[in-house]
Amino acid sequence: MKPRLVLLLTALLPLLAQAQVPTGNPTATRSSSTLAPPPVAPPPQASRPQPQVLPSPQPAQPIRSTGPAQVAPTPAPTLPDKVYDRNGRIVPGVKPVGPNRVFDSRTGRYYDSVPTGDGQQIKR
Repeated sequence: MKPRLVLLLTALLPLLAQAQVPTGNPTATRSSSTLAPPPVAPPPQASRPQPQVLPSPQPAQPIRSTGPAQVAPTPAPTLPDKVYDRNGRIVPGVKPVGPNRVFDSRTGRYYDSVPTGDGQQIKR
C-alpha cells in the first residue's frame, strides 16, 4: 500500500507545482493607460535678449585655511568686589578669589565667606 501512495504523490506533485505557476499575460487584467505625447516647445524667438554676466563686486580669492577651528576661551565669571564683615560693613582691601573664598590683602590671609546680597560676607 505504501509504494502506491508514494507513486501517486510523485505523479501529483508536478501537477500541484504547475497549478501554482500563473499562466498568461500578467497585464491582461489591468487597464492599459496610454501616455499623452510630450508638449511641443514653441519655436525660439529671434528677438530674445541674451542674459548679461555682471562682474562680481569682489575678485575671487582663495579661502585660506588656518587649521581646525579654535575654541574661544569663555571669560571667567566676575565675582562681586564687595566684601562685608559680620556687621554688614564693607571691608577695604578684601577681594573675592573664588566661590566662597576671599583674600585680605592687608593681612595676606584667605577667609571663608558666604554669598550675601550683592557681595560676600566673611565667616569668622
